[in-house]
Amino acid sequence: MIEQSRYVLRGLIMTTALFMLIISTITMIQNQVMPRYRVNTVPPSFRVKSKPETILVQYYNKPKFINLQSFVGCEYKCEMKAGSVNYASAKAVIFHGPTIQKTPPPPTKPRGQIWIMQGFESPIYYINDLLQWNNLFNWTFTYRRDSDITRTQSVFHVNPKNITLSNIVKKWKAKDRMSAWMVSHCGAHSKRDRYAKRLQNSIDIHVYGECGTYRCDRSHKNYCFKLLQEHYKYYLAFENSLCVDYVTEKGFKTYVHSPSTIPVMRGGLNYSLFFPPGSYLNTKNFKTVDKLGIAINNSNQSKESMFSWKKTYYASSGTMHSSWCLLCKRLHLSNHYQRLYSNIHNWLYDKPRSACKVPTDL
Repeated sequence: MIEQSRYVLRGLIMTTALFMLIISTITMIQNQVMPRYRVNTVPPSFRVKSKPETILVQYYNKPKFINLQSFVGCEYKCEMKAGSVNYASAKAVIFHGPTIQKTPPPPTKPRGQIWIMQGFESPIYYINDLLQWNNLFNWTFTYRRDSDITRTQSVFHVNPKNITLSNIVKKWKAKDRMSAWMVSHCGAHSKRDRYAKRLQNSIDIHVYGECGTYRCDRSHKNYCFKLLQEHYKYYLAFENSLCVDYVTEKGFKTYVHSPSTIPVMRGGLNYSLFFPPGSYLNTKNFKTVDKLGIAINNSNQSKESMFSWKKTYYASSGTMHSSWCLLCKRLHLSNHYQRLYSNIHNWLYDKPRSACKVPTDL
């Protein structure tokens, strides 16, 4: 009996030893073959701030609306200069894509310099197709969501206030004018002029600016926004191009400045990626212009659901500065953002697909 117990004990010891050997072997294989599972006790370098030096950025063909002080106030330090002379001394050079001329050809690119293509217009309004600019741009800075730096017109924040929707709906119903459209670019590629003119057969539209008979000076924006707040139930946020991700300030202005006005969107993007679903009317969801007009005219219907987003969020503008600061930060940490666009033309026009489409709703 004692001898049998010894054999059992010996077997248990050998089994345990074999099990421990197997575990040890598996651990060794994991450490050799799958090092990604190791715990890295050393913080990666991109979590550590780089040296506090100021990085020089040259804007090669700066348009008037770009401010040379755009980097002021950023956590990381950058300085912007403008011009096509002495650009070789800058760490990064920005080119305004829409106004790049077809001649002369691209300038010489110094080795190691970062070139950035910036453009907030749709490809429809680029004067150059950029075919000569392949293998030159490292980063893109546009409205597109797949840009290296994306410009956003506004941002939505969690609303800490207790909002009573009935008061908003009451204010909306009390407005004495149906819809407004503020536009200065007439004859746009999207044919929004024709769409709005046809919509006028169904609803009353007050057109402000160069394309209409009503006046609201762009230098007095607060007055224009006050008009929307006090008088208009709807605002036509029609884009000049029907392009992927292309949404301008037109779509955001009601959320920021007149949240009691319902925007009517017409563009080439998925608006639910940018705005609270159910808070706007999308022309794409109506088979005809007349059916959209019927929906807008149905003012007796409760609109409380279209303002429900205000219980959770509020919108603010002034997000452009954060985009510039992100660009500056990436320049300080550029070793972690190495990239080169081998075909900037195909990227801009979203080939083999199409970045922009011809309107089919007329």
